[in-house]
Amino acid sequence: PAFRGFQRRFLLGYLPALAADWLQGPLLFQLLRSRGFLRGQIAALYSCGFAASLASGLLSAALADRLGRKKACVLSSGLCSAACLLQLSRDFLPLAAARLLAGLGTSLLFSAFEAWYVHEHLERHDFPAEWMADTFWRVALWNGALAVAAGLLAQLAAE
Repeated sequence: PAFRGFQRRFLLGYLPALAADWLQGPLLFQLLRSRGFLRGQIAALYSCGFAASLASGLLSAALADRLGRKKACVLSSGLCSAACLLQLSRDFLPLAAARLLAGLGTSLLFSAFEAWYVHEHLERHDFPAEWMADTFWRVALWNGALAVAAGLLAQLAAE
């Protein structure tokens, strides 16, 4: 029961963050098209985010260890929130900055939350390491479902 409660708390925090990340992609394209940006400009903006995620992915686990895993989770949410606010702009440079922040936030999203979970699972609660597979199986299952749901929701919103 203690493990299931811990697992549930983790999933209730992590899965909404994953859903928010999935929801950004399809809606962003429609948003940028509606503002008159050309496909090449949109591709450049997406590339900024992917490049930032790639570059910071190499450092995000170390950053989570240095800052503390919990603070890195909060930083991830803050970076993604700041990126969303910058996406309100109609100018290219703030939008590029938004994509850079989103890339950094996403990189932390996929490292800090899981690093926090592993640490808490093993160090704080002393649960058997084999039980982590169940949690990450659930994350993978729900992550796929969230991706599909976000795509459908984005399509409905775009229409």
